[in-house]
Parts: sequence; C-alpha cells; structure tokens
Amino acid sequence: MRRVPLHRRLRLLAATLAAALLALLATGTASAIQPGGITDEARLMNDLFWIVTIAGLIVFGLVGAALVYAMIRYRRQNDELPPQFHGGGKIEAAMVGVPVLIVIGLFTISMIILVQIDDKAEDEALTIDVTGFQFSWQFAYNLNDLGTNTDPNAEGTIAVIGTPANDPILYMPVDEPVEFLLKSNDVIHSFYVKDFLYKLDLIPGRVNSFTVTARETGDFSAQCAELCGTNHALMRFTVRVVERDEFDAWVAAEAARQLGDGALVSTSGTQGD
Repeated sequence: MRRVPLHRRLRLLAATLAAALLALLATGTASAIQPGGITDEARLMNDLFWIVTIAGLIVFGLVGAALVYAMIRYRRQNDELPPQFHGGGKIEAAMVGVPVLIVIGLFTISMIILVQIDDKAEDEALTIDVTGFQFSWQFAYNLNDLGTNTDPNAEGTIAVIGTPANDPILYMPVDEPVEFLLKSNDVIHSFYVKDFLYKLDLIPGRVNSFTVTARETGDFSAQCAELCGTNHALMRFTVRVVERDEFDAWVAAEAARQLGDGALVSTSGTQGD
C-alpha cells in the first residue's frame, strides 16, 4: 500500500486550516461591522442576522468536516478501483431533506420577525413627516400628533429644514413608538439610519412608512443612501433620541419660535407649561 506523500498531506492540512480561519474571520468581521441597533425592531433584525450566520457556520463546518473525512478516509491507496455502486436512497433523501428543512426553518423565522418589524403604528403614536429634497431633509411635526401628551386642540406644524451646509437634527422620544412618513419632492432618496438597521426609499408621488421604538438616548448619524445627484454625499442628518420631557421642551421652544408664544403643544396647556 502506497502512502500519501508528506507534502500532499501538509497541503491538505493547510487548506483545511485556511478554510476554518476564513470562516472565523468572516464571522468576526460581521460581528464588528454589524451594530446591535438601538430600537426594538433593529434588535430583532440583529437576532435574525445571527441566527442565519450561525446556521451557515454550522452547515459550513459539517460539510467541510465531511469533505475532509472523505478525502482522508477514501484517498487513493493504489491503482485498484474500489467497489463501485450506484444510487443510495438514504443518502439522497438526506441530501434533499436536510437542506429543505433548513430553508423552511429559516424562512419561518424570517417571516415571523419581518411581520413584527413591519407592524403598523398605533393611531396615538408620534408621527414625523420626512421629506427628502436635493440635497437635504425636512422633518415636520404636527402639534396634534405628538404621541404622549398630545393636545387634540393643538394646531399647526413645526418643521426642521436642513441645508447641505447645515445638517438637520431629527428629534424623537425614547421608549415610544414613532412612525415615519417618507416622501420626496424631486428624485428618489433613501432614509438610512445605521443604528436602526433600516433603510427605506423616498419615492416621488408615493408615501412610504415604518415604525420604530428607540431604547437608547443619544445622537446617531444618518444619511441618504441613494445616489440622488451631485451633492448626494452632503445629504446627512442626525437622529437625536431624548427623554419625553426634553422632547416636549424642544417642541414647545420650536412652536414658540415658529408659531408664536400662544401655540398649544401638550395636554398641560400652552407651550412651555
């Protein structure tokens, strides 16, 4: 019986180790660049990401191990052909059945999470109208649609309008569902907040919407993620998630500045109360 030369065995071992290292490197890179998200919906998406990643790694490991085992166990020993056979019902059933079960499982989990993510906002949720234009953003707040503390008798709208030189700030309260209504005045834009793990297009003549519930306060960078013209790179904005009291104070100050001191903004009475 002829032994496999040492250099061939070393090459096989090196290829196996390189494949394992590549898988670990891919997983580490994904972990580094994939933010966990600051919203309930983002965390669900992050969970789905890791479910699919871990499932893929398990499949990769099993298939790789089977290949290495087959190459070593059934490597060529001499010039004689091994016993020949055709077909194998159990093996063929496993090769078809296992992948089908994996796909069905991942599909079911994905659909459950996607339905939860796309769940519509309640009528009492804060609504922010987002308008994209070349090359900045407008964020509008209707004073009778501010979520918690909304005064049904309030009238008027306050707006934050940015310019390519001055990035606008989108204010939203923490721990409350917020619905975004997206529309464009000119070309297709895309509303992208990395820490939402979400991107949705703004299309002229159409209103797209989504809802998130932020669980962390702070400033989070955002931008247009659709090439929309020469100054597309300047179409940035900041999402500022704050406590409800701070949000109400900001709305009151903006209402006083934009609409006058008598503007109603909350159930407590006039602005600033």
